Amino acid sequence: MKDIKATIIIDLTNKTEEKLWKNIERSRRKNINKAKKSGLIFERFFSSQDIYESYQIYSKVWEDGGTNPKTYEFWKNLIDSKDYKLFIVKYKKEIIACAVIKEVSKKMYNKSNSNKKGIRFYAFASKKEFNNFRPNDFLYWNSILYSLKEGFNFIDLGGYQINARGHLKGINRFKSQWGGKIVYYYVDFPFYKVIGRKLIRKFRFFWWLNKKIKRRKEE
Repeated sequence: MKDIKATIIIDLTNKTEEKLWKNIERSRRKNINKAKKSGLIFERFFSSQDIYESYQIYSKVWEDGGTNPKTYEFWKNLIDSKDYKLFIVKYKKEIIACAVIKEVSKKMYNKSNSNKKGIRFYAFASKKEFNNFRPNDFLYWNSILYSLKEGFNFIDLGGYQINARGHLKGINRFKSQWGGKIVYYYVDFPFYKVIGRKLIRKFRFFWWLNKKIKRRKEE
């Protein structure tokens, strides 16, 4: 059974770095410049230690958000595969943010006749104590530039919550400030999951209940 999902996609076709920069909200541009002045460095991982330290950041963020993170073995196998890439942001020698991205095609969004290739955020996390250096903005912008320079047609910012509540509203707002457009598409789920997803989206009570159940599973 199919259910609707949404994400934000930035079209890179015939775009220049200057054009993409102008399409970003002024506050985001300001934060990127602040990150540059702070000396942040964006790079692809170089060692198993980079993978481990990135996992620690990822798992902490997901735990704080009330979700069980994947295991380290899953994380490492993912990054070691050819389909995923890990990018990190460093302040001096310390990793303070990370993102795992995956190459996808427009066929993922029910566009069966499209062979356009792009990048999709699979996981994204940063250390709260370094928020003042704006690593999230720095990581997003450099991921966009990476996609542009590598010749991809688009970059998918990794999802957009329909009828968002709680902290997800803030995540939606952040993603909407990068010059992309909301794209809706359909994905196959088991029947019971589709019903559950619809109830959670539509009714605050079921959203609250789902959140409470997730927390109890972690105790």
